[in-house]
Amino acid sequence: MKLITFTATCLLCSLPVLADDAKPSAVDYAMYFQSAIKDSEYCSMKLVSGQLQAVNKISGKLISNPAMTCPDMFSWKLFAEVITDKFWSNWADERQNWPAEPYPLCQAGQKPGASENCCLPGDKNNSKEHCPVFPGEQFTSQLTALAKAKPDKAVEHAKSSELKRHTRLPFHSQLNPLTKVNTAAMLKAHSASTEPANCEAVTVNSQTKNMVPAISKAFKPADPQSIGRVIRQTNAELTVRNQVFHNYLFENNLYNANGALDVFFANQKNMQQDAPYRKTNQSAHDGQPASLVRIDLPSDAVMIKSNWLHKDLAAQLGMDTDANAYASKYLATQINLNALGLSEDPTASCNLEGVHYLVAFHISSKDIPNWVWTTFEHIALPGRCDVTGCNDAYGYSSADARPANTADNYVVPNQQSDNLNQSSIVLHHDAGYPIETIRPEWQKLLSAMNIGTKTSTNAFEPAAANKAWLNYRLKGSQVEYVNAIGQPTFLGNSVTEAGFMDGSSCIGCHSRAGVAALGTKPGDKLDPASSFKHFLALSVFETSLSDFGYFRSHNGIPNPDWYYRDNNSSPEMEVMQADFIWGFLNAQPVVTEKK
Repeated sequence: MKLITFTATCLLCSLPVLADDAKPSAVDYAMYFQSAIKDSEYCSMKLVSGQLQAVNKISGKLISNPAMTCPDMFSWKLFAEVITDKFWSNWADERQNWPAEPYPLCQAGQKPGASENCCLPGDKNNSKEHCPVFPGEQFTSQLTALAKAKPDKAVEHAKSSELKRHTRLPFHSQLNPLTKVNTAAMLKAHSASTEPANCEAVTVNSQTKNMVPAISKAFKPADPQSIGRVIRQTNAELTVRNQVFHNYLFENNLYNANGALDVFFANQKNMQQDAPYRKTNQSAHDGQPASLVRIDLPSDAVMIKSNWLHKDLAAQLGMDTDANAYASKYLATQINLNALGLSEDPTASCNLEGVHYLVAFHISSKDIPNWVWTTFEHIALPGRCDVTGCNDAYGYSSADARPANTADNYVVPNQQSDNLNQSSIVLHHDAGYPIETIRPEWQKLLSAMNIGTKTSTNAFEPAAANKAWLNYRLKGSQVEYVNAIGQPTFLGNSVTEAGFMDGSSCIGCHSRAGVAALGTKPGDKLDPASSFKHFLALSVFETSLSDFGYFRSHNGIPNPDWYYRDNNSSPEMEVMQADFIWGFLNAQPVVTEKK
């Protein structure tokens, strides 16, 4: 494995710009509120029968709620658990959670097969195209073969219909609150039958060409707003969910738009007919069907959004090109050839296939009702601690030059003078950061779990033991909308939220994920061409601009008026929260005809 280092010039750039008397800058004073130590001083972990347990380092007693008491430590616990579970291959992607043309859930007496177009959890006869699929359960032998395959065979396995991952460009780019959503285009992109051609042989302006060299040259503007934004718009974004999450969707008929709207109407009816009393929310279990009035995932549900950058594009950006420095996988990035000026056809696109490097990923866990939010970035990303800094009280210690007796949890964002006549110290983007040092307890635990102990032998499929996992750092964790004194909390990733990190909040953004009927009555047939309107009543973005001019997501406490009409004589729910899950944007109406 190659641990990435930066030049001495870059290291100097990354330090705060201080006066001779080392007085903090205005940026430093502002960052004081970002650098709060999230973890209690008592936070510690130990490995018991292969499981990480949170304990009080003084008393040795178990910590009852580590997600709240030790959010940074808990973030690293999640990091280890999802790597051990091989989230990149074993977990279900969005097309496997929400099929593009879902069959309905089987009713009593029905079974999937030649005579029934329905889906039954756990049945081996389910259609893999029209029913939810969990790869770690249904494609075990294929995944084992991929992990053991030699390079020439690994590509063949990775491109198979069973193991090919559903990646996409960031969904948010189409969710502009000031324009009408192009639902037809979104449905087309979601359909498996519209897979773009390989960029090595794609028809452009009536000629078949290898567009890879042209893409590598054109994807980065001469003066980009940020390297993170370039990566965000040109990466394979893979969003996956663990088996607990996947099974909840399947068993409770939430893998399709009809089932989600059924919950909306049940909630609406409960409020209008039974107030002030709430109906019991009963998930499907032990053969009993679901009776849901709200979407409420189990406490061990986890979802991950990950960003993978094609190795050739990473090289063009000046990032480290040693495959051993990254967790890497064979994937495809969707390239809009028209947007890059490479085709006159406004719909021209292709898949840039090959080895992709994992550069960033979010983990969200339902361990608390409003979820735990945490994000990790690769040390090669030049802007990884920009805007908000990096905050980690558990896994790695900051390399910043700090005053004596100050905590080592925080990496301050790079600063520079604006060199104006009346000069100010301002943020310095994409300058790179010194590498933090692993803390002894975390190093000992990783070794005990066999994470980051060996050099990779397969660039097409990561392993938990890859030393590359030691090159990822915690950007920060988030467990509440505001802190104890009422300040909004912030969390963003220099790739996933690039361009609008100044004000980004995972919990605030996802609080707007909802289900709405928008004029549809119970029993109405859903129109596939307009089904997305039921899940975008609240946009991902608000009409607030970052300094770059990109729309921001919401931060701070949600507004109750988003969800309920304020009329006590005729109460009506306008949007039902979808348990912070934007993935319902993928939910499609059921199809009843055999395909």
